[in-house]
Amino acid sequence: MNSSKSAFIATVVVALLAIAAAVFAFWNISEDEPMHIPDSEQVYRPPYELEDEMFSAAERLITNNHTLVRLYITHGIPVINEPYANTTDRPLGNPPEDGYFYSASSEFRTIEDVENLVRETFLADEAERVLNNSLDGGEPYYSEFGRIFGEKRANRDGITLGINEQFALAMHPYPKPNEDYHISWIDVGFDLIAISATRCELRIRLTINGEPDVIIRQMTNHDGEGWRLDRLVHE
Repeated sequence: MNSSKSAFIATVVVALLAIAAAVFAFWNISEDEPMHIPDSEQVYRPPYELEDEMFSAAERLITNNHTLVRLYITHGIPVINEPYANTTDRPLGNPPEDGYFYSASSEFRTIEDVENLVRETFLADEAERVLNNSLDGGEPYYSEFGRIFGEKRANRDGITLGINEQFALAMHPYPKPNEDYHISWIDVGFDLIAISATRCELRIRLTINGEPDVIIRQMTNHDGEGWRLDRLVHE
């Protein structure tokens, strides 16, 4: 690893071009560009090997978060039309009896495909909030549609992933990006501050409502299970 890179704070620029696709470029932080470190935290300088692990984890988690924003909020995934589709009141066919259309995605075919990505990205409590679209108080977390993905009986192609009927209709024709979504995931960057061997602060630099902004998240390696984000970055 390049020893000139800061051992505990560094900046990464991320170009998120498509689902699960990212290009990363690294810059050194000079002494002329000081960064505020929380007064309550003692500066921790990880070994280079651990620093590399932290960077790799941050890259993965930010990319996963972007993928999940697309899946749950801005784009959804294509669905299989039910019978009797028309161009007026039933563009996707008859409403499914269980409230979920079958997935037509080649990447996400089972509920486990989606749930595994969520659980590999967030701490356990946050993963449950994302999966069930709810806060502790029971209010919708990120949309008015309720639970976005559910499990269906396997069809003849072995697909068990279901997509919320109202969400699928709102995103039809796929892909139909949510025009009300106000965060741009183009040229995303982050500052990484290592607080301990198992915890980092990520200051994720995004464009929100057309203006540069920063969202702060914690990245934790809990009980050696792997790095996870504490909260979904979605607003």
